[in-house]
Amino acid sequence: MVSELDTLREWFDYLAASRGGYLETFAKLPPQELSRDRGASYPSLVDILAHSSGALYFWIKNCSPDAFPPPEPEIGDPPTVAQLKEFETYLQTHIGRFMAALRESDLDRTIARPKGPGSDHDCDIPVREVLWHLVEEELQHLGELNALLWQIDVEAPIYNWIRWAHDVGRIKDNPPR
Repeated sequence: MVSELDTLREWFDYLAASRGGYLETFAKLPPQELSRDRGASYPSLVDILAHSSGALYFWIKNCSPDAFPPPEPEIGDPPTVAQLKEFETYLQTHIGRFMAALRESDLDRTIARPKGPGSDHDCDIPVREVLWHLVEEELQHLGELNALLWQIDVEAPIYNWIRWAHDVGRIKDNPPR
């Protein structure tokens, strides 16, 4: 039986692989398409991906202050695709390190979430809930990016779970008959 921690690790691996497709697609688009306000959750395509990266950074750093060494990376406002790629490399290196060190018992540990921007109350959140929240948020924003790309007739770089699972060897080809 696969543990919840192993499932979370797989989801984070899948999401990291998926994010790469969006960076590749963004690199092919003209700057005005990347920065145009589309009236979405965040104004532009790069703003949405930068927000998603920032959420990963914020929550993982709060789950494990040692996960990210100082100094904290800075992304311009709005970031360029090159800055997003550089930050993505940094982010995935340290998320990978965090996930590798995580133990099943760590999922029950809580982190404080004080009242403030994005939270209307103080609470303690189990690490497991933070990680599942990040999966949900990432899927939400990747779907949003898909819709916005389709609106400008750009093929979204959808990397579905089954394709990923096949690519990493979780799903095997049937032998020839």
